[in-house]
Formats: sequence, structure tokens, C-alpha cells
Amino acid sequence: MSDKVVTIGGTRFALNVERDGDTFRAGAHEITVVATRGNIAEIHVDGRTVTVPFLLQGTKVSFLLDGETVIAEIAEKGAQARVRHRDHSMSAPMPGVVLKILVQPGQQVTRGTPLVILEAMKMEHVIAASHDGVVQAVNCREGELVQPGVDLIELGP
Repeated sequence: MSDKVVTIGGTRFALNVERDGDTFRAGAHEITVVATRGNIAEIHVDGRTVTVPFLLQGTKVSFLLDGETVIAEIAEKGAQARVRHRDHSMSAPMPGVVLKILVQPGQQVTRGTPLVILEAMKMEHVIAASHDGVVQAVNCREGELVQPGVDLIELGP
């Protein structure tokens, strides 16, 4: 059993995680890892089998679940959450093709504003602003293949 702090979309959750082999219990949820192949996991979540593309980057995991990209940072409870030095940038959570750029440099945006639409795993993924700010730079082009961690949009204060 271990206490974790999970941050999703800027919201922190304290979580008690118990592990029994490949089965994890987090709160009221039971998750069993059936198999992993590269960056794809087949898991049972509360009795439902799902295939989840994922990407691990240090203490951060990005995954696609029910058509939505979720980015979670996981730390031991009591440990300070690590803050990325480039937290003002929006990066690709997984390999994909830029379908549409929705903003331009100098544009004022608010948290949650769609910035870029990516196509990955035959699905569209919206990269949204993590905070209010001004678009400082657009570092991609429509039709371009981008890799995880590539800064697509840079937001300033």
C-alpha cells in the first residue's frame, strides 16, 4: 500500500494505491493490467476491458481513455510535486499529425481554449491551454507529424 498524489488538469488528488500482482486498487476502482505491447496497455477497469495507448515521461503518464487524452503526474504523498521548467508550453502527448492550428501568436487565450487538433490512433485530440495567457509561438504546421514532448504552442503570461 502506498499513498500517491495524482495531478490531472491542475487538480491534485490524494490516492491510496494497493497492489496485488498485476491488480491495483485505487479508491473504489480496481485496475488489472492484462498485457502491455509497446505503448499500448490492455487493462480491466472495474470489470470493463479497455485498450489504452499511453506514454510515460518521468513521473508523468499520458493516456487515451474513452476518447479523451488524460495527462497525470504521479508523486509520493508528502513529496513536492515536480514542476516542469517549461510548464508554459503545450506539448504533444503522443505521436500524431497536426490537423488544425486554432490560434496565432499574440492571441489572448483562457484556460481550456482549444489550441491545436492532433490526429493520433485514428482519433482527434484537442490540445487545450493549461492556463490563461498570450500565445508566444506556434511551433508546428498543419499536416506535420509531431512526436511526444514536442512543444506545439508556447503560452506566456
